[in-house]
Amino acid sequence: MDKQTNAEVPAAAANENGGNVNQEVSSTTQPAEPTKRSLRVQTWKKFSENKCGVRYSAIFNSIPNFLQSDKAATLLTETDDFKNAQNIQVNMDRSLHAVKLQVLLADKNLYLPATRASNAIVLKVDVPENATEEQKKKCLRVQDVQQHRTEIHLDDKVKLDMVVIGSVVVSRDGYRIGRGNGFADLVVGVLIESGAITPETIIVTLVHDIQVVDSLPTNLFQKYDTPVDLIVTPTEVIRVTNRLPRPTGIYWELLSERRIKIVTSLQALKDFQIKAGKEITLKDEDTDIEQNQVNRNRRRETYRRRVGGRRYPRRATSQTDTEQQGNENQQKRNPRRQRRFFNRRRRPTKSEGDQSAAEGKSQDRRGGAGGDRPERKHKPSNRPSRDFCIKLSNISREVRVKDLKTELRKRECNPLYITWKGHRGKCFLHFGNRNGTPSTEDDINKVLNSLNELSLTVNTEDNSGNGDTPQTDKAPSTKVVNVNVKLIKFDDKKKNGATDESGEAGATRIESVDTTTV
Repeated sequence: MDKQTNAEVPAAAANENGGNVNQEVSSTTQPAEPTKRSLRVQTWKKFSENKCGVRYSAIFNSIPNFLQSDKAATLLTETDDFKNAQNIQVNMDRSLHAVKLQVLLADKNLYLPATRASNAIVLKVDVPENATEEQKKKCLRVQDVQQHRTEIHLDDKVKLDMVVIGSVVVSRDGYRIGRGNGFADLVVGVLIESGAITPETIIVTLVHDIQVVDSLPTNLFQKYDTPVDLIVTPTEVIRVTNRLPRPTGIYWELLSERRIKIVTSLQALKDFQIKAGKEITLKDEDTDIEQNQVNRNRRRETYRRRVGGRRYPRRATSQTDTEQQGNENQQKRNPRRQRRFFNRRRRPTKSEGDQSAAEGKSQDRRGGAGGDRPERKHKPSNRPSRDFCIKLSNISREVRVKDLKTELRKRECNPLYITWKGHRGKCFLHFGNRNGTPSTEDDINKVLNSLNELSLTVNTEDNSGNGDTPQTDKAPSTKVVNVNVKLIKFDDKKKNGATDESGEAGATRIESVDTTTV
């Protein structure tokens, strides 16, 4: 395990109960014992410092999506465990997406964790016979989750040969630390209770090399923590020689009623075991609610400090201030209305002259003698870098952005984000390589080919009415809108402020209405 400095360990340990990651620690603070939270924070910091995560993906408080995860998936397919497995379940972490595709390409049965609203234990991915690679990729899309999934319930007997899960930290002797919400352990416990996971099932985790440590403190792990048998990184395959003991199932005495209601499969398993005659006792006090409430309040206070908003008056600091504040509150009949005009500046009179007013306003903005407000610094944009843009015009007012997104999904055209200006009859599709490498001419041609002869079918309503039909009745109809497609390229100096041939401002300067990724 990598050694932690005296400053890193307490800072990470301070976040055990949801503290600020960037909290400063005094040099006199004594080093604390490592906790799961501190080890997670330490690994997330390594990811951020070494830039091992996929660009624009969340790292903190998540299972990080790491670079070269496809190489780790390829190494997994070369193992005998993968070749001999037929039924494989893969968790929904983004770092495991390449594994899911490799399972389908190897003509194996792919299972996914059930959604929290479903009482099934797993979902099986349905793939048509003799499906091509593109069709198999389509079966993994979230938009087609209802078309290519079959629910597997407790009554349906299924045996899993391999289970692939994500991790934040993992040791070479098989100990694993997740992101901290415990749902991965609950899923494994449900599969063990239902008989889907047997002693012959191999539990695998895919991680980056930076997430692997030599050892972890054994006193951090409880009976419900799931160990792993196989660790795969982009550079090596680590096989745990001495398998650690697995959970025997669900430990009901550690769960509350609220926790069970969150995961519907837990409720179904509870009812199933009660009917079988098993006595189940749940935890009386739900400590998770108190912890979540504390974190929620802390986030609210942080947001209020950031935006400068305040729902309540500022707290008094002395007895005199308290008396004065009380007298002011008694005089205010409508405090909300008073606060509304509190910061309004006095408008200069006409006799003061326009020149003096303009000079005072300019000095106030610069933080000079005319005012105490400091100069405002603009934050850099968090949008990904673009290589080229597609301008769509001839869009009628009946078209909505959801109609365009539906058509783009059918054509497998996935821009980074969309700038929608439908009321002006146009919109912009922004493209760029999400892995950080610039787009090539082949990428541009592929996008242009997917948008060839682009047209949108819009549902309209006929409100004209006639003598036989009341005007309140609406006859549905459809309208086909042919869209014009135009390519806009950016050079290195204009990637964040380009203009097209007509002189219109680029997508960055256009007021964005919808920037949801397709």
